[in-house]
Amino acid sequence: MGLFTKNKSVEVFAPVDGEIIDLSTVQDDVFAEKMLGEGLAFVPANGEFVAPIDGKLVTVFPSGHAYGIATKSGVEILLHIGLDTVSLDGEGFDVKVKQDQTVSVGDLLVNVDIENVSKKVPSMQTPLIFTTDSMNGRTIEIVKSGTVAKGDLIAIVK
Repeated sequence: MGLFTKNKSVEVFAPVDGEIIDLSTVQDDVFAEKMLGEGLAFVPANGEFVAPIDGKLVTVFPSGHAYGIATKSGVEILLHIGLDTVSLDGEGFDVKVKQDQTVSVGDLLVNVDIENVSKKVPSMQTPLIFTTDSMNGRTIEIVKSGTVAKGDLIAIVK
């Protein structure tokens, strides 16, 4: 990695069709109070979740509910599908990737049976967090709000 690689901006794309909501409105204090980092959240319209950035899957939870992706420039995101979904132990999550795999924007991460999963958890709100440790003073510019489709540009990390 060269000296200038660290300062390259990172484009972030919608990982799911749905509506963007403010992170502070998420019904889980860990996310709403930004304990893990800044970000935004989605109310998914369907269960097809794709990679929002290019990078390496540094975390793929065995339950399929959360994914950590690190970019070459060091920015790391956490995509956490639904609230308290870890309690389902993978039920309703058809994971399509493996930890340490490289992904590109739009690559399918998981298919979620939203209809059944949503009946068993408090909410399907899906936080997308920029982990505090990886930001190193960078800023997040949210460039889209409201209804989004998978692949829409939603934020730029500068």
